[in-house]
Amino acid sequence: MGVIRINDLKVRTLIGAYSWEKVNKQELIINITIKYDAAKACVSDKLKDALNYDAVAAQAIKTVERSRYTLLEKLTAKLLAGIMSDARVQAAHVRIDKPQALPQARCVSFELSAER
Repeated sequence: MGVIRINDLKVRTLIGAYSWEKVNKQELIINITIKYDAAKACVSDKLKDALNYDAVAAQAIKTVERSRYTLLEKLTAKLLAGIMSDARVQAAHVRIDKPQALPQARCVSFELSAER
């Protein structure tokens, strides 16, 4: 089982419950961990045999930039569902950090995991 980690992917979007959050984009920091059978890619050294992390990151960016959710929970669930829609993925974990959520904290985070 191989593990791909996408660390600190920065994306700006509208998210939040407060009126100012609905009109001012905020930066979110996304961390994704994906487990999949990488045996074929380890032998072949061909992209077609691997889970393309560039495509995963591009889809995550597109999903977040187009979203207009109130809660991190909903957005995290949406990202996780998209990742798990690839049948090769055996397990995935998504964490989203919202740095501007609390002035007294570095960030507030929400995370979800799924596995087959």
